[in-house]
Amino acid sequence: MKILIRATNSIGELLLIYVVLLIVCAGLFAGFEQRTFGDALWWTAVTATTTGYGDISPSTLGGRIVAMVLMHATLLFILPLLIGRVISVFMEDHHRFTDEEQRQLMTDVAELKAKLGRAEAAPRD
Repeated sequence: MKILIRATNSIGELLLIYVVLLIVCAGLFAGFEQRTFGDALWWTAVTATTTGYGDISPSTLGGRIVAMVLMHATLLFILPLLIGRVISVFMEDHHRFTDEEQRQLMTDVAELKAKLGRAEAAPRD
């Protein structure tokens, strides 16, 4: 899972993975279905976007397996990750502490603990 997160750290990396997926699937589809690479690339774009015109469809077992892998990879991995990355660009946590603020809080807590320790150790009347 950590490898997947590191490999999809930016929108550019996700788009690169998506383009590679399209090209690999187009090459496999062209081979299995005896189609030109241009037709196969058209088919992968139409299938990956779930448009599904139906003008080209797989008829061989290999072509159908490629179609299933492409459809599931696009809908279950590429699209959600891409949407998440795009949303994260626009989301801003206004309550997030800066490093300096975190260090100051740690110093304040340490001082409070020290004062509480002295107060507990002091004799009571």
